[in-house]
Amino acid sequence: MKRDFITIDDLGDAALVELMDLADRIRGNLRGHTADLPGHVMGSLFLEPSTRTRLSFETSMQRLGGRVVTSSDPDTSSTVKGETLADTVRIVDSYVDVLVLRHPLSGAARLAARLAKGPVINAGDGSHEHPSQTLCDLYTLRCERGPIAGQTVVLYGDLRFGRTVHSLSRALVRFGATVLAIPDGDLTLPPFVMSDLAERPGYGVREVVIDDMEAIFKRRGVCATLIAPRAMLPAAGAGPATLDLAGRRVSAIYVTRLQKERLAGGSGGGTLPILDHRFLSSPTFNESIVLHPLPRVSEIARELDADPRAAYFRQAALGVPIRMALLLWCCGLVDLPKGPERQSSDGAWVEGRCANPSCITAKEAPEWARLVKGASGTARCDYCEEAASGA
Repeated sequence: MKRDFITIDDLGDAALVELMDLADRIRGNLRGHTADLPGHVMGSLFLEPSTRTRLSFETSMQRLGGRVVTSSDPDTSSTVKGETLADTVRIVDSYVDVLVLRHPLSGAARLAARLAKGPVINAGDGSHEHPSQTLCDLYTLRCERGPIAGQTVVLYGDLRFGRTVHSLSRALVRFGATVLAIPDGDLTLPPFVMSDLAERPGYGVREVVIDDMEAIFKRRGVCATLIAPRAMLPAAGAGPATLDLAGRRVSAIYVTRLQKERLAGGSGGGTLPILDHRFLSSPTFNESIVLHPLPRVSEIARELDADPRAAYFRQAALGVPIRMALLLWCCGLVDLPKGPERQSSDGAWVEGRCANPSCITAKEAPEWARLVKGASGTARCDYCEEAASGA
């Protein structure tokens, strides 16, 4: 059976734990695994800029004894001649044992997985998901703060277009964490993520207003979304509930930059204060580690780099052992517990079209477009998960 990793829900909880356990063993001897994947070739197909993800995957494969063929500049690939992703994937798949794909369009990785005979790893598809980054994030949280269950994690910044938080929020609730999403302006978590989180067993979603942290946020009435076990949610009312954040302890603040390359119809950001020592001086945050998928632009003060709570460079380094573990699974060298993986949608197709102009099916694969009805009864695109039109 082909082992694709397209969404964080492709692996069950037990599998994710075993993958992190394997990364622990690898991390203790990074140079001792060159005999694990000899003769294997990884295709590194990055049709969108990347530094950490591409280099960490390529480093991981080489540390496992495999080799890498790479296309890291879209301007020098055949896409500039008009070649479709579908044709590119078919060709590269015939050269390699595993394909790592980054693409600017949402749903591109799922399309690639359906066309490739070998395993496909999603290294970021548009503003949809980035599941291998979430592996790194979960692993960092576990290394730095211990078991994830019971932790409170703040997601802070561009949550609409920051694909890393789409995967991370889903994983955090699976492991029993509480998530407080504080968006920059109106760049809130997208509907396809929110609806998924609201359907998670035992969890609820509540819009809240933070009124007790004016000294930190430099204003009152900061709007946020609380995703937590139902017993921990404020009582439902006619409007947003007031959240007393000062009485909580936050394990980690996960910061995302403003995704200017994807921004369309958003606030433009600039509503949240920069994360600095003043911010972390609050009792709520004074023990919080700071995470960031990087690149960092101006949302975290550089004065924090020397602070032991700044974990983002350690986070980037941990991307190598966890991706080594992922490659070993994808290439069939290790087995992981099965289920509950993402369920097949066969038989749930409905008529209609994807409404997302940034979906792969809107740009080059309309003949493969299909809609599926979710648990809530809402039709969504089977590739990018956005709500459908005409269903």
